[in-house]
Amino acid sequence: MDDRERKLLACAGIAGIFLAIQFGALALVEPFQQEGHQVVEDTTDPTISVLYVGAIIVVTALMLAAMKYGGDEALRLIIIFASGYISLFVFQVIVPNVLTVDVGGSTVDVIAWLGAAAVAVALYSYPEWYVIDAAGIVMGIGGAGLFGINFGILPAVVLLAVLAVYDAISVYGTEHMLTLASGVMEMRVPVVLVVPLTSGPRGSASYPSSA
Repeated sequence: MDDRERKLLACAGIAGIFLAIQFGALALVEPFQQEGHQVVEDTTDPTISVLYVGAIIVVTALMLAAMKYGGDEALRLIIIFASGYISLFVFQVIVPNVLTVDVGGSTVDVIAWLGAAAVAVALYSYPEWYVIDAAGIVMGIGGAGLFGINFGILPAVVLLAVLAVYDAISVYGTEHMLTLASGVMEMRVPVVLVVPLTSGPRGSASYPSSA
């Protein structure tokens, strides 16, 4: 396989990841609503977008501070925990409820919890690119689905417009998003998803294509 074919294959992989997340999130909208995961009463309120952008800025600042002051490992553990937690929402609606236990008066889906734990353990102990991508797809489906049921059309448009401006500033202006992306790439967590152009021993793959 020549270089051009590898690049095309990598691009196809990135497109596949994107589509899997989008279609997966759409498929989970109704199940999430039935499970009562919609926490916003008025999904047409545009102030939701402002709060969300504010949260992004705060979290980004905290992540950059953690990287600067040696908190990389703690940040990695937090992201891995978040990956498992969001995955739990997905597994709770797609995994058959065949094994449950009663804990404190609440029914716990054992298989869903084991699946979420498996995601976290795999990310921590074996963070290969395909493990990261698989976890990222599950996490992306859950995150997009949860945000989707809490955003109406107007808040979504406002959010996308503000994020477009913010991305331009953070990438081409302050460039702090490039620093953040570089840092999380080294952590090997499902924040930046990659499809390598070359294969090799663990940790030696080339990752020019990302999502």
